[in-house]
Amino acid sequence: MQYQTELTIAKEALRKAAQLTSAVQKKLLEKDVLEKEDRSPVTVADFGSQAIVNFVLANNFPNDFMIAEEGSEELRKPENEKLFQHLQSEVQKIVPLSGEAILKSIDHGRSADPKSLSRFWTLDPIDGTKGFLRGDHYAIALALIEEGKVRAAALACPNMTAPNGEKGLLCLASENQKTVFTSLFNDSPNVEAKEALNKNFADAVICESVESGHTSHSRAEKIRDALAVKAEPYRIDSQCKYAAVALGMADIYLRLPKSLEYKEKIWDHAAGFLIVERAGGTVTDTLGRKVDFSTPPLLENDLGIVASRSLDHSKLIEAVKASE
Repeated sequence: MQYQTELTIAKEALRKAAQLTSAVQKKLLEKDVLEKEDRSPVTVADFGSQAIVNFVLANNFPNDFMIAEEGSEELRKPENEKLFQHLQSEVQKIVPLSGEAILKSIDHGRSADPKSLSRFWTLDPIDGTKGFLRGDHYAIALALIEEGKVRAAALACPNMTAPNGEKGLLCLASENQKTVFTSLFNDSPNVEAKEALNKNFADAVICESVESGHTSHSRAEKIRDALAVKAEPYRIDSQCKYAAVALGMADIYLRLPKSLEYKEKIWDHAAGFLIVERAGGTVTDTLGRKVDFSTPPLLENDLGIVASRSLDHSKLIEAVKASE
């Protein structure tokens, strides 16, 4: 089956990365936190996760490019030497990398002009950093994009529950394979996404971000009122929201930008997009347009995200438009 090899390697990469992120989350210390220019926290787990995923991908697809959230620049600064030593210690428990090799792995496959690429992977090594720091939900999101379309996706949610009841959920999908769910940390049979049954909006559950930095909770409330949704919103960090919709734990995911100028980043949505679509759902922007992944690193032609399953998506979009 096409893209089966890519999915197998992506599964291996995310399982290894999740070993590191889970271990780091358990013993996270405030001293491990840097500040990006946008002041969102980034931890040793971001760098370690990206180094490990890139290491696995480079060994199997050496000519593939990567568009990812992190770069090694901060780690190369003398003032971050202690953090870098911690990073080396954690990475070496999982893969045989050290020193400069870790920095090179973090930067593997970077392209000066992302828009020129016909095939590339995109990675968010820790999606939902604030949730990670709280000891709550986060995701590791990896997707393969060819000719502007998401072809394969792997989404690891280390603190969600797998079908076998164990902690750690892994979601896998490709353009010619339905979404399946399995255990992130142990081998267990794949469980295919259940058929999406028609549901009334009154019985729907809306999934939205815990953090309100990039989405409007007040606008989401207007949409709930317009659709007569009874349930309280299900708030969870990261692309775990996509997993929740694909699993049927929620029916709608709203990412409502507070500004018309704000553009979503490709690594924040590519994996979750395919996981929901191949589970029988629909994902568009807030205007009802198909999400366009051909303008990396941003979704330049889209405005927000609306994902649904088991519902009339066109009616949902009408309510979203009316809420502006």
